[in-house]
Order: sequence, then structure tokens, then C-alpha cells
Amino acid sequence: MRIEFTVYGDPMGKQRPKARNTGKFVQIYTPKETVNYESKVVAAYKMKNEHMHFSQGDEILAMITAYFKIPKAHYRFHKKTNTTDLDKEGLLMLEGKINPKKTPDCDNIAKICLDALNGIAYPDDSQITTLVVLKHYSEEPRVEIMLEKDANE
Repeated sequence: MRIEFTVYGDPMGKQRPKARNTGKFVQIYTPKETVNYESKVVAAYKMKNEHMHFSQGDEILAMITAYFKIPKAHYRFHKKTNTTDLDKEGLLMLEGKINPKKTPDCDNIAKICLDALNGIAYPDDSQITTLVVLKHYSEEPRVEIMLEKDANE
């Protein structure tokens, strides 16, 4: 079985829990941005794969590809033709010869995606036995997620 779906928009990493003092007690909570992005991952999953789930004993391979926007500094505007194109470095980014070395980190991208699917696509994210996370540039920012039964099983 293979499950594939896309979460459109800028990739996001899992944020650390935050704490607030409520008088005598300290309350720990998940930041609103993390909760919203996890909901976005679940909605994207359910749109195409709502009835597909892995079983308790399955070993799962997860491949997550995060596509980041090419920075605006690599776009050139031509007044005469009223068009925009990429400079040399921007083209290398689009071809995959230059990859993002910026936050969020691969592990945080994987964490937010896999935690969001916990109990929905699979019973527990401890079933993920193989994980591949890639970061690339694109003109359309998004995160593509592929889950399948691990061939090593």
C-alpha cells in the first residue's frame, strides 16, 4: 500500500512547546502555528486517502520532500518586456543543483508531518522504520509526503 499527498504552502518545522505562568502553576502548550500546520497536513491527507490506513504491525517507509520558495533576490525584472525570470543561481536552485540550507531543519519538518498523522494514517509513528527527508527549491512551496509499507518487512 502507498499513500501520497501534498501539503501546499511554505514548509514548516515542529516548534518547541511553550510555557506560561498561570499564578501557582506553569501551563505547557503547543504553539498555535504548529497546531494549524498539523491540521493542514491532516486535511491534505484526508482529501485523497481518508480510507487508507496502515495496520498496527506494519513497518512504514516515509519520504518527505519539502520545496521552498526561491528567494526574491534571484528574480530579475525586465522593464522593456515587463517580464520576470531567474538569475543564474536561481536557475541552479530550480534544477536542484543548489538546495536550501536554512531552517526549518529536516528533522523538524519530519516531526510536524509524522506527528500530525499519528493515530490517523497509522496507529503510532514508532512504526516508521525508514525515513527520508529532502529539501529543494521550487516556484511553488509545498511538502510532498509518501508513506508505504517498508520493503524490508
